[in-house]
This record gives sequence, structure tokens and C-alpha cells, in this order.
Amino acid sequence: MEPTQWLVTLTFRVTVSGVRSKDDSVAAGLEQLKQGLCSGEEMPMEASVRRITNLVEEEPIFGVRW
Repeated sequence: MEPTQWLVTLTFRVTVSGVRSKDDSVAAGLEQLKQGLCSGEEMPMEASVRRITNLVEEEPIFGVRW
């Protein structure tokens, strides 16, 4: 019997300023998130979990989406 697999989506919300493009805002947001997590700061987060029943039917688990 195979172990149950779960797709966990974590959404962190950060506000960035002083950037001009969507790509720059994503990079700045990721850096801000990294700094907050490394310093132990509490970060606002939402979690969504669903059981994966058939990986072929699920959307890709990789990539950046916004």
C-alpha cells in the first residue's frame, strides 16, 4: 500500500515597494519572506491541503504562479 500523498500550498503575504516590474516585486517579496523566516519573525500565512489521488490528473507541482 502506497503512502498517502498531499499537496500543501502555502500562501505568504508580504508588501513590497520601490520596484517597477512584476518580476522585481516577486524577487523582492521572496527576499523579504526569506529574511522574515530566517529571523524568526511571524509571517501572515494561509495553508491549503488536498490529497493527491492521481498525479497525472493534478496540475504541475513546480513553477512560480502569480
